[in-house]
Amino acid sequence: MISRRAHLYAFVHPVCWPWLWFQLWRLQHWIQATRRDVLFRVDRFGNLYVDFISDAPHDPARYTFESPPVPAWARPGLASDLPETLTASARPVYPASAVPVSIPYMIAATPLPYTS
Repeated sequence: MISRRAHLYAFVHPVCWPWLWFQLWRLQHWIQATRRDVLFRVDRFGNLYVDFISDAPHDPARYTFESPPVPAWARPGLASDLPETLTASARPVYPASAVPVSIPYMIAATPLPYTS
């Protein structure tokens, strides 16, 4: 662990190296036990400050997808919140104008005069 974290030992005062080793050892065992990643920072005295912890690992047995008995292309009314009677009589909506609302363009900066 010392070779992987050599940059941390170079940052910490040598008197505080045992404390830094103990903090890193505790953090490494916690990461292995919980299977989470950690973003941390270290001060000059070897104290670790955990800034961010990743989410818990995903349990694949927790959620299983069950496909619907009817395919979506066979009954399109099942794919929306509208009633089937309304989807059968609905007309497509077209925009009022085909003119774009905004036109992207680039503003070129004027060149500065050469003064040297």
